[in-house]
Amino acid sequence: MTRVVRLVAFAALVSMFLAMPALTEAQGIGVGVKGGYLHSSFDATQALDSGQGWQAGLFFGGNRAGTMGFMGEFNVLAKKSDTPAGTSTLYYFQVPALLRVNIGSSGTGLNDAIVYGIAGPSLDLLFKDDLAVTTDEVESVDVSIVAGLGFEISRFIIEGRGTWGFRNIAKETNARDVKSTTFAILAGLRFN
Repeated sequence: MTRVVRLVAFAALVSMFLAMPALTEAQGIGVGVKGGYLHSSFDATQALDSGQGWQAGLFFGGNRAGTMGFMGEFNVLAKKSDTPAGTSTLYYFQVPALLRVNIGSSGTGLNDAIVYGIAGPSLDLLFKDDLAVTTDEVESVDVSIVAGLGFEISRFIIEGRGTWGFRNIAKETNARDVKSTTFAILAGLRFN
């Protein structure tokens, strides 16, 4: 998949989900945004180290009124790492499919609070890289598992989550396995 195709697909999805709150409110499907700090690390490599980054995206579903529900997301992640040559950044478009388990009130009033857990698989598509290392060959697709805990009061969200990659993202055959791991602290707002 070329970068142009990925960017066009991303722009179409963002446009579609910006229009979703009005369409989904009548059906009871929650829609909102989340963003925040991302700590990334690349396991089993000497070329890339851990670093700071960011994550931002849209979510839908979650079944706020029920005990369990499906929650989908479209996120952009900037995974940064420090190298001897400078800072490297990998930009991913992430699409997780999450099971959400809710504990607490089902309302969205000012005093209605809920604690929730999320877990599920994710597809991570590399759409841009800014690599300071000599080996700039990175796989464009990663598969990962996402798990986390969150707190929602009224329409405001605080969430912590981890993402563990399964694939070796280094294209060189003689390189050691390089797997991405991230931890994010996010704040969000549910539109409905």
